[in-house]
Amino acid sequence: MTRWLPGSLALLVLLAACDGEVVPAADADTSPLPDGAPAPGPDGAPAPMDAGTDGEVPPGAVGVTARLPDGRLGEPTTTFTLPAVDEGMGMYIPDLQDRFPEVDWETLDRLYIPAGHYPFIRLGNLPARDRDARPLVVTNLGGQVRVGGLGHHYLFVIEGGSGFVLSGRYDPVSRTGDAAFPGHRDNAYANTAGRYGFLIDDAHAESGRSGLGVGGGASDFELEFIEIRGVGFAGMLIKTDDDASATMRDVWIHDNYIHDTVSEGMYLGSTQSQPQHTLEGFDVSYNRVLRAGTESIQLGQLAGDNEVHHNVFGPSAIDWRDAFQRFQDGNLQVSIRSGVTRVHHNVFLGAAGSMVGLFGNDVPGDAHAAGDGVIVEDNYLGHFRSLAVYGIARDVEPLTFTIANNEIRGHHFDRDEVYTDATPPGHMIRQGNGATDFEVRGNRFDDGDRLCSPVPAECNGEATGFIGADNEMVSLPPIAFRDAGLPDDFDYLSLELWTDVASLGGDAPVTYPSGDVVMYEGAPYRCVADPCPAGAVPDVSPESWEPMEAFADDVRATGAHASLGLGDG
Repeated sequence: MTRWLPGSLALLVLLAACDGEVVPAADADTSPLPDGAPAPGPDGAPAPMDAGTDGEVPPGAVGVTARLPDGRLGEPTTTFTLPAVDEGMGMYIPDLQDRFPEVDWETLDRLYIPAGHYPFIRLGNLPARDRDARPLVVTNLGGQVRVGGLGHHYLFVIEGGSGFVLSGRYDPVSRTGDAAFPGHRDNAYANTAGRYGFLIDDAHAESGRSGLGVGGGASDFELEFIEIRGVGFAGMLIKTDDDASATMRDVWIHDNYIHDTVSEGMYLGSTQSQPQHTLEGFDVSYNRVLRAGTESIQLGQLAGDNEVHHNVFGPSAIDWRDAFQRFQDGNLQVSIRSGVTRVHHNVFLGAAGSMVGLFGNDVPGDAHAAGDGVIVEDNYLGHFRSLAVYGIARDVEPLTFTIANNEIRGHHFDRDEVYTDATPPGHMIRQGNGATDFEVRGNRFDDGDRLCSPVPAECNGEATGFIGADNEMVSLPPIAFRDAGLPDDFDYLSLELWTDVASLGGDAPVTYPSGDVVMYEGAPYRCVADPCPAGAVPDVSPESWEPMEAFADDVRATGAHASLGLGDG
């Protein structure tokens, strides 16, 4: 059991947590603290003196502090700590409510997972709750919860329930997280690897294992302040397969740090054949999804109103020569059934195929309305080997793809190094066919003399199913970050996941030009030979590869692009 007690009493209660007893926080010692003393945090240590209260935004707060003030999840009145497990053992609780019938799952405020290194965690049958009225907050206690790297066939899985928040964010008022693992709290984005309350890390095992999976009919949940790295497939896998009735609604995925994944950064919704459930009311925001082997984010089965905004995605498709299958080399992929999905104020870096792929998904029985579509506006799209945008409606009608007010730069065609039959597209935005309605307006682009496929030059005119207006070809500066760990003018197409052969290009040996950067087992290396020969493994080939400092990954944009991506944080 866990009570919020001052001083040494808190330590005694924390040591008793392994018995799994639930006790109302109201039973805690409520004697007054000395004047000016902060309330204790989850580990019994005093909270910082600058902690906010009751979700109020502190004066002058910006970025994370303004968006996510301390106390926004309320103060807990009842808490429950899951029983500790033996060292090296996983936590397997497929039915929480059956396993712990003494818990009032309708009113429990905090579900604590004891700190430790687990091969896996599986929590099932979470309660159905109202996240707006009284969420169930699942968080770490007593330090960091680390999952993975110990050879298990899955990592962190949550199944069922609604109205829950999985949070690795340190908040001394709401009693979540741990002060020693603050992540990017207070806008401290640089060098935050390993500093989140939840860390899912599978040590770069090319195993096909995803990091965090949420399914089993789960809906209406929130995921925040989770670091996922080194996993063998997707960082997040959010879906319930083969169940059309398991609609996922009102999901908020924000402030996560996903990096160096073998495949997708985020895999949201199914890409498989029907029956599949829809995603409705998703908000994906303020995430860093960096150095994904294939797509940074893939969204499928979209319906209702959804938003993807203020994220940094990329560089993406860094494993384009050796990915698990062909054509998994875009950055953003959207498959929409109905409704409106807005993609805005993001930074997209890197793609080997189409940077943005937009696809209709025609499912019998879906209702459609005028205005349905995908709106991609006010984004930065930089560094791509083929198309910037490809869209096709695939018999969904009405459906309009709107591409507006974006900056598009950094095209360099070399896709034929792997796909030998590939040819330069000759434009940046492609309408899949005349039955696909497109609006392209207010975009600025460089590195080419034609923006879109059906209308020449700057794409200001009309064609079948296509309207273009106010687009401009102009020289554009590269985006600059506060401390990405790479120069502002770095060509993100020259950063790849090291491979000795291009398995998708007939197993051709891969050499690297001098100055290129590769990732190998999560660490960056710069090529210092001319070229770096095929088969020279970076960590044992100092004559070819120079180790670099770990990237700081503070990818908050500066200057003219400061409103994009993470903004102030």
